[in-house]
Amino acid sequence: MAENDCHLTFGLIADVQYADIEDGMNYAQTRKRYYRASLDLLQRAVTDWKTSHPNIAFVLQLGDLIDGWNRRGGGGQAARSALEAALSPFRDLPCSTFHMFGNHDLYNFTKKQCLATDLNSGALAEAEGVEGCLYYSVVVHPRLRVVVLDTYDVSVLGYSDATDHPNYKAAVSILDKQNPNEEKNSVRGLKGGSKHFVAYNGGLSTQQLSWLDSQLKDAEQKSQNVVICGHVQLMPSPSDGVCAVWNYQEALSVIHSYQCVVACFAGHDHDGSDTVDSAGIHHFVLNGVIETPSDTDAYATAFLRDTVLEIRGVGTIPNLTVPLTYHVGTSEVNGLC
Repeated sequence: MAENDCHLTFGLIADVQYADIEDGMNYAQTRKRYYRASLDLLQRAVTDWKTSHPNIAFVLQLGDLIDGWNRRGGGGQAARSALEAALSPFRDLPCSTFHMFGNHDLYNFTKKQCLATDLNSGALAEAEGVEGCLYYSVVVHPRLRVVVLDTYDVSVLGYSDATDHPNYKAAVSILDKQNPNEEKNSVRGLKGGSKHFVAYNGGLSTQQLSWLDSQLKDAEQKSQNVVICGHVQLMPSPSDGVCAVWNYQEALSVIHSYQCVVACFAGHDHDGSDTVDSAGIHHFVLNGVIETPSDTDAYATAFLRDTVLEIRGVGTIPNLTVPLTYHVGTSEVNGLC
């Protein structure tokens, strides 16, 4: 493909999970996590975007910017300090960062608190947010819309100050019905298609699904390609089927009703993957920075071209080329890539 047909460039990164603590292990005690070094890897990604792509249009931060260990600090100060440190590199960019919320973010902050932080990208001038919600959309180019989901809309996380919220109550009911374990993060005894019913995943509310439908309908009417983003993926992880939105089938039903969605981006599963669903949509999960050794990297840069969205991975992230539903056309080339 021609290098001069680029219309827009953006960055992607997931699961930084920064904490100012010594290296440790994951929940299953099978993978090493590099808590302090993750900030260095984030800074390297930002430096590359600034120097190699000075006209970068935006960055997608796919959630879990800070780790749950930060909540162990008294009074939330450790969490606030970690968040400030992890946000600092993004502030050096000449563009907006569109943040998503992951389970580790919600271990540290309630949803109400999240809305009051700089992670609340739905409050940006260029975003179309929903009052009091963590999902939003941004038209980043006449032929490209980014739709950001709150994959913990229905969740037991983030509602410690609002346990009477219907979404929290629905989450408790779902987990009680689907997961018999006292420890709701455990998959013990869960079979086949039920393994994703764990507390570190979450679901989409009926309200959010309706909003998603309206976003896709509007995008299709305007001939806009759509990328859908969220921390938890909309297809079960191919390795073990654990990481997935609880009601991912409902989300896919909405998505498959339209032709405009070209890709779905997520984090959460630190192994990363690329799964193609029955409609031919790529579900691209980025490897987690937190489990990436300091001698390599884990981020990607995407290029909107005439007929494809090209993703170039760095380090542990593979490359991917996604066909567009609506071609951009050479007359709109801005030469800013």
